[in-house]
Amino acid sequence: MFTALSEDCRMPAAGLAERTGLSPTTVRRRLARMQAERALVFRCEVARSLSGWPVSVTLWCAAPPGDVPKIAAQRIGTRETRLCASLSGPHNVMATVWLRSVEDIQAYGARLVARFPELVIADRAIALWPLKLGGHILDPYGRHVRAVPVALWEDSAAATAEESLLAPFRPAGEGGPAARRGV
Repeated sequence: MFTALSEDCRMPAAGLAERTGLSPTTVRRRLARMQAERALVFRCEVARSLSGWPVSVTLWCAAPPGDVPKIAAQRIGTRETRLCASLSGPHNVMATVWLRSVEDIQAYGARLVARFPELVIADRAIALWPLKLGGHILDPYGRHVRAVPVALWEDSAAATAEESLLAPFRPAGEGGPAARRGV
């Protein structure tokens, strides 16, 4: 069901049922449960070229660890912010923002540092043409071209590689080294 939704999240329950071989009632029940558990969150993207905010900039910043939650919480609530994340390492705050023009990048950075003097902007990158967003290939104007379905559980080669990578770390009795030695 997840793969079908990643192609078209507007698909009605009847269409999902047909694609997955489940009944419409089961599809509705599972969708409701996933939404209630926040395992499934719907979002709507807009083509940047049509939004009035065509410039996407990602900033990598350094802040005292104790200040990161406060900074992230405040940034998340601004209209420019598309993503704000706490990272490990010396650049522990990352934010992707949409701006009206390239000229706004410096002014945005200045406002950010004025609001949070403890924050240091370490690096920035401008995305001129995001080729893919949210599982969708985009044209140069940011409009949907086609979906790239997320198939997390259907790649047997990836599953085999993951299993061989994790097997040495499993406890005895769960396929780990001790279990294979008969301990």
